[in-house]
Amino acid sequence: CDELMNTRLLKAKRVEKGLLQRDVAKQLGISEKAMCQKECSTVNKFKADEMLALVSILDLTLEEFDSIFFDKKLAVRNRGYKKLNQEGVHNEIE
Repeated sequence: CDELMNTRLLKAKRVEKGLLQRDVAKQLGISEKAMCQKECSTVNKFKADEMLALVSILDLTLEEFDSIFFDKKLAVRNRGYKKLNQEGVHNEIE
């Protein structure tokens, strides 16, 4: 199933860094057209390695990464994990 993506925040972070789509495309090793298609699609078309590269390129925080690519689902999952861990129901693997 395709995940929705926050295109506005992705573009805002790129612009905040003073980068054009072609600049980011070059760093990702994709064409400018592919970058445009990926950035303009509300459905996440980025590969996992591209998303991780964008964290570095755009200097994204975990919260921004979560908001752009996962609709804040990571934060929700993390809160649930912490709650379970505090109750002693779920232990981390050592």
